[in-house]
Amino acid sequence: MLRLHLLRHAKTEQFSPTGKDFDRYLMKKGLRQREDLKQFFKTIPDIEHVWCSSAKRTRETLEVLEGLPAPTFHDDLYLCSDKTMLKMLWESNADGEILIVGHNFGISDLVNYFCDSDIELRTGQYACISFDCDNWSETFRGTGTIDRLYRPEV
Repeated sequence: MLRLHLLRHAKTEQFSPTGKDFDRYLMKKGLRQREDLKQFFKTIPDIEHVWCSSAKRTRETLEVLEGLPAPTFHDDLYLCSDKTMLKMLWESNADGEILIVGHNFGISDLVNYFCDSDIELRTGQYACISFDCDNWSETFRGTGTIDRLYRPEV
């Protein structure tokens, strides 16, 4: 069995000091969401790989989560489509559970692709999808089951 953990970054400021979307940072609400996620992630064992968009807001969301393996940062995950994440998963040699920290709409589209659902992950929201297979290349549309959804209440 495989599990995919997906996390949309916490709430961000509308504009960055540089004027670039890539550099937007978490607002006060996002920092509170991040603290809530820090506690929540203590209940999630077995994540073996962490892939994170290299954008400032995803890095800030991830940086306080404890007990996770060292992340790999991917420019390709910045505002990407679900197709980019699918390609990464299918070409991955990763064994075990993967956490992807990313952005909408790609991250929501990935949940909907795998689970035949109609969910839009909000800022700070987490989804866990399980698959009854042993290799990421065996996953495809409708083969996932949502095990858990969580969003900080702050």
